[in-house]
Amino acid sequence: MDLEGPRKRIDEIDAEIARLLSERGELAVEVGRIKAQHSVRVYNPQREMQVLENVFRHASGPLGREAIERIYREVISACRALEDRPVIAHFGAPASFTHMAAVRSFGSDCDFVALDDMPDVFTTVEKGAAQYGVVPVENSTGGVVPQTIDRFIESPLRIVGERYMDVHHYLCSKGTLEEIQRVYTHPQVFAQCQRWLREHLSGSERYEESSSSRGAERASQEGPGAAAIATPLAAEIYGLDILAERIEDYTLNRTRFWIIGKDENPPTGRDKTSILFTTRHVAGSLIRALEVFDRHQINLTMIQSRPIKGAAWEYVFFIDLQGHPADNIVAAALDELDKVTLFYRVLGAYREEE
Repeated sequence: MDLEGPRKRIDEIDAEIARLLSERGELAVEVGRIKAQHSVRVYNPQREMQVLENVFRHASGPLGREAIERIYREVISACRALEDRPVIAHFGAPASFTHMAAVRSFGSDCDFVALDDMPDVFTTVEKGAAQYGVVPVENSTGGVVPQTIDRFIESPLRIVGERYMDVHHYLCSKGTLEEIQRVYTHPQVFAQCQRWLREHLSGSERYEESSSSRGAERASQEGPGAAAIATPLAAEIYGLDILAERIEDYTLNRTRFWIIGKDENPPTGRDKTSILFTTRHVAGSLIRALEVFDRHQINLTMIQSRPIKGAAWEYVFFIDLQGHPADNIVAAALDELDKVTLFYRVLGAYREEE
């Protein structure tokens, strides 16, 4: 084998990459200084997406888009930390799906705050103890996450970004499949694995935990008779063996996460806007609200209703639409919506993830 030539060239490339990374870091410090002088936020998802797209355009080798994004997210994260290391609150313990979504969104060079209760993520960001929060909002199999939707009814926070992740579930335990008597995980995860559990663990008891990673922690404490449905990372952290892989009922199992904060994003040309509204309790009020978007040819990508606490049979409606409030068409539609609803509020406008 003649490896000397390729290895020598790899060493040369690595030396050049290190030099360029150092130069990029110096520029990040300069950018941070300018931002601080003008009170400009450090995290700018639109700018970061522009950086990634520029990298994708120049990447023509064997590394795929996903691999390049993972690498470059860490480069961006490390350079962002030179400007100001952000604090990110997220639902679930370390190694939960939401934690993984937070790392995918911000990179690992952040201070992550793990919280077991969804409302606590909102409260932490509202009080300024974290700049941003990451919460799940809907799953392609289990539907919406009510705690996230409901908290927006009263929270002043805004949605500043979204992240989709393919979600796969793993049965983890210190024992064998035959020994399992109890299974721990999050309610949404149970909902996504019903068929597999009926076929393989119909006699086991199920216990809901605040997150899948908390379930892994619980199973690790109880020994061979307990199992968790969690991520491979959670299994590694808590010393569990993976007994079964990808046990979700549907192979296309994606979860959407919202990044929440206090910022307002400018339009990018490929945006999504989330709003909530209430209507009069009279016949046709909801259809009149929805017809506004039909007249302006605005596509709606999510429609959900949630009961208003303390008002029996009254509902608030959540809608995702394609476009930005700064767009003329969307602005005109929202102006009409204001006339046919009791109340509406824009929850946030952000770049739509593909």
